[in-house]
Amino acid sequence: MIFLRWVIVACLLGCVIGGLGYVKFSQIEAAIAAGESYPEHTESVEALTAKVTQFSPVTRLSAEVIVPQRVVLQSEHAGRIVELGFEPGEPVVAGQMLVQLDIASEQARLIGARAEVELAKLDLARAETLYERGNANKVRLDQAQASYDIAFSAMRVIEQNIAQKTILAPFSGVTKPGQLTVGQYLMIGSEVAQITHQSDVLWVDFRLPQFLGELKLGDEIQVFVGAEPALLGKIISRDAEIASDTRTRLYRARMETTEESLTHGSFVEVGLTLSAPLDVVDLPVSALQSGTYGPFVNLLEATDQTGAFRAKPQTVAQVHYMGERVLIAQGLADGDHVATDGAFKLYPGVLTYVVDDLPDTSEQTGNW
Repeated sequence: MIFLRWVIVACLLGCVIGGLGYVKFSQIEAAIAAGESYPEHTESVEALTAKVTQFSPVTRLSAEVIVPQRVVLQSEHAGRIVELGFEPGEPVVAGQMLVQLDIASEQARLIGARAEVELAKLDLARAETLYERGNANKVRLDQAQASYDIAFSAMRVIEQNIAQKTILAPFSGVTKPGQLTVGQYLMIGSEVAQITHQSDVLWVDFRLPQFLGELKLGDEIQVFVGAEPALLGKIISRDAEIASDTRTRLYRARMETTEESLTHGSFVEVGLTLSAPLDVVDLPVSALQSGTYGPFVNLLEATDQTGAFRAKPQTVAQVHYMGERVLIAQGLADGDHVATDGAFKLYPGVLTYVVDDLPDTSEQTGNW
């Protein structure tokens, strides 16, 4: 009797479970049918056909502008300033008197030195006359000549000291701002003025690492100043040695420019072509994506549907960024169909359509 009851309960449970399973199976079948009735998900992108061109990679290095005509004038003698011929920071012209040191003692000694020269000159003339007449020997003439040379040399030393205490501008240019006043005492080696003559010819110094190769005299380089178009320069000299601490060689290039912002010490960049041209594909930067295994682009493979494609990721290498463009040297071939604008939406196998111009969704309509 008890066994019969358990059999009846088991049958009832089996019927309930079977009924629930049938209902669930019917719901799943209905959901699958409803899903298949929806169209496949698609994406729209812009695209272009890859075309291989040649590109010469440019290596950029930091550089410094050097003005050829630039000098720091220093005092060769100690002395007190008695006259200033310029205002520090203002332009000067070649030959302009900049600083006059006190030369009162030199001028006094110069009077005596010139008198000594005149006296020695007269004595030499007498000795020459007596020697010609035979009334004096050669020793007397030599002594007179030596006395004259000594007196003349002493006078020239004093005149040279006076000239060195009168500091003149060697060329036209702009002086460095500073502070000099009449009455100020200058020591030997004190800085008097720094003059920079800004011209159309400038030098550019840079260091090239040894592992990048070498440049020859006469090689052309590019000089980049901010976002301005590149200027052209030519290598005019290079250091004979490679620095042992940095393993770099110093190069100097010459360029001509009217750019007023380029002054002594300005920071610029030089562009060097150190390798053979590469075969590259030029694409908009929007075509390049980044993934786990590195940069890639999405190729578009044709399908049986007219105008429809399937997206296929393609890993690329040797990517050179050029502003809003990228140059890809490995991974693409001539004729590949590459997704550009909108490529970030694609994933492997997604059905893709190519449009001429995607709608602009970058503008925000709300207030931030």
